[in-house]
Amino acid sequence: MISKKYIKDLEFKNIDEFFNYVVESKINGNYAQTKEFIKKMNNNQFKDFLLYLKNFEQEELNEEFLYMRLSL
Repeated sequence: MISKKYIKDLEFKNIDEFFNYVVESKINGNYAQTKEFIKKMNNNQFKDFLLYLKNFEQEELNEEFLYMRLSL
């Protein structure tokens, strides 16, 4: 689970900034880091993450993140 403390430790203000960082990590090719972030999310956070992608026109990444989540 991604806690408020974990978000603060990464110097983000909120979960949306964290979600953005996860997307940037994947785009930049940091797959191990991206998988670690996905692994830390609980089911509800992962659903929120997928909604985040949809809201910010990142739907093309949904399948890639879903595959990543399923492969953990």
